[in-house]
Amino acid sequence: MERLETENTLKIVFCGKGSCKCPSIDISKSNGVITIGGEEEGYTQFTKEQFKMFLEEAKKGTFEKYL
Repeated sequence: MERLETENTLKIVFCGKGSCKCPSIDISKSNGVITIGGEEEGYTQFTKEQFKMFLEEAKKGTFEKYL
């Protein structure tokens, strides 16, 4: 996993080594959209409110039985 962070942006790449075919999460303070995905699997965009709802479900353990 690779983490690229500035004062206003965060990008986490989930396979490390910076390969462009790895999924990532891109978030910025100045943009209301969060982009998740990668070249091979495609990209999905969420509003920050939608992403917050997703995180709350994950924290509650909603997805645990599927992992």
